[in-house]
Order: sequence, then C-alpha cells, then structure tokens
Amino acid sequence: MVLPLSQPHFSGALLLLVVSNLLLWEKASAIPACMAQKSGCWNPLVETFNSAMQTAGTLRTLADQFYVELYHNQFSSGQFLIFNSNLIRRDETVARAGTYCHSTLSNPPDRGTEHADAETEKYLKTLINYVGAWIGPLYHVVIELNVMQDVPETILSKVRQIEENKRKLLEDLRWILTKVYPTAEMKEEFPAWEHLSFLKSQGKHYKLLAMFNLSNCIYNETYHILFYLRELKCQITGEDC
Repeated sequence: MVLPLSQPHFSGALLLLVVSNLLLWEKASAIPACMAQKSGCWNPLVETFNSAMQTAGTLRTLADQFYVELYHNQFSSGQFLIFNSNLIRRDETVARAGTYCHSTLSNPPDRGTEHADAETEKYLKTLINYVGAWIGPLYHVVIELNVMQDVPETILSKVRQIEENKRKLLEDLRWILTKVYPTAEMKEEFPAWEHLSFLKSQGKHYKLLAMFNLSNCIYNETYHILFYLRELKCQITGEDC
C-alpha cells in the first residue's frame, strides 16, 4: 500500500511538537523556584535577616525611649541625676554601673579572609549570646517593677516591649544559624548579670542603680546589634553590602 504523501509531514510535525515540549519542560525545570514567582525571588534567609534588622530597629527606638523616660519621669529622674553626678565624681559603684556591661562583642570577621566562613559562624554564635545576655535581666526587671510602688506604666511597658523584642530577635538569629550552619553545635552561654543582687535588694536606690546599668547598656548595644546584623547579612547572603 502506498502511504499518502501527507503522512511523513504529519509524523515530522508530531515529532517536532514532542521535542519542543520536552525542551520547554527542561527549561522550566531548570528555573529556580523563586524566579518562577510573579513577585520575584523570595529568600527565607534574606527575609529572616530583614526581620531581625527590623526588630533591632524597634529595639533601638524602645531603648531610646526607655533611657529618656528614666531621666524625665518623677519616679526615677532625681536618682538618675544623682547617679550622673556621682559618675563625674568617680564613685566606684556608680561608675561600674554606668560604664560596665556584662555582655560584649568582638569585631566582626573581615570580608574575604581565608577562614571567613568559620569566623562568620563563630561571630553569629557570639551575637546570639550577646542578644540573649539581657533577656534574663529584663525578665527580672519586669518582675521587680510590677511589685514596686508608684511605677509609671510608661516605664513598665517599655521594659516589657524590649524583653519581647529581644526574644523575637534571638529566635531569628537561632533560625539563621541552623539554616546556614545546619551541623553547627551551639552552646548558649549567657553571662550572669552582676547587678541582679542590686535589683533584688530592698532599697529603691539600689534597684534604680541596677536599672541605671541596664538602661545604659541596652541603649549602647542596640547600635552595635544593627551594625553587626548588616555585616552578617552581607557576608552570609551577599545582599546589601
């Protein structure tokens, strides 16, 4: 039987269609999932860094407000002015409270160094301990403020908000560590706050001295946290360098 002249043409067209579909499928499968979204690439790691930086910015604002409130509210302003006066006179106890913080940060790792990845992992762990170091003290300050007399709601609410945002930031940092370094072993070591005994004492003077220490340290550390988060985001994600 003689085949119609159109059959080879039909078979060739069908073959071309199959091959074309296969090529399209291979091309589609090669596109990263994030590029296939209409809104563009969504990177959970970058978004978590953004969340952490937003929380750190909120902490910066709250720390400013808390610091100002303690110096202007009748509940604490008089004693804080005395602390500053004693600080100038180099009163040893007040100087310790006004200048020493129980948690510190080293310099971030240099970009592009030979062991940059290992240094970045180590520094991320250090930042976790740095942020977590004040959660315990803040928790105790909230407890003490709740039982002290004539505590303004503005002061109490600020401490609560700072504690909540500290916990939120800590969770973001923990997630980043497990995402970037899934096999990393993390030992969280939050140093003891030496002014806890002052906070737990009976005298208002010593309780406020503990808050003097906390407010100064929280006020200063929020600047550092924002800076180091930007550095880590750049080194880990390559974004916003």
